[in-house]
Amino acid sequence: MSRCLDIVLENTGFCALPAEMDLKGEELMFGGNLPAASLLLEDIAEDLNITPLSAFMLEENDGGKALETSPEWYDPNQGLDTVQKLLNYLLAYPEVDKSPEGVHWVLWDLRALELILRDAVQSNDRFYLEEG
Repeated sequence: MSRCLDIVLENTGFCALPAEMDLKGEELMFGGNLPAASLLLEDIAEDLNITPLSAFMLEENDGGKALETSPEWYDPNQGLDTVQKLLNYLLAYPEVDKSPEGVHWVLWDLRALELILRDAVQSNDRFYLEEG
């Protein structure tokens, strides 16, 4: 079973890939590469002394199921700052990703998050991340 990282906005709900990343309307997906790169992204966040993506995750109960009754919402400005700094780092140092796929797909997922969070900042729409 493959894991995926979804972004949920308070006023919008689960977000699809931004239209500007799916110009042909192919219903492309995003988020599937971030769980596999989570350790790398955590290490980069620590090195840069920024809030890691994991800090924006929906809390889980003891059984590993997400608590959906009253999620904690996060400021999109803070999430955008983290995503942009991770993107900039990986663009400058793509060789840090040693996965067989390379950094391309992680950048794809981060770019999607960046676009969604930019819109969320504009609309003052809080968010959280959820692993599915």
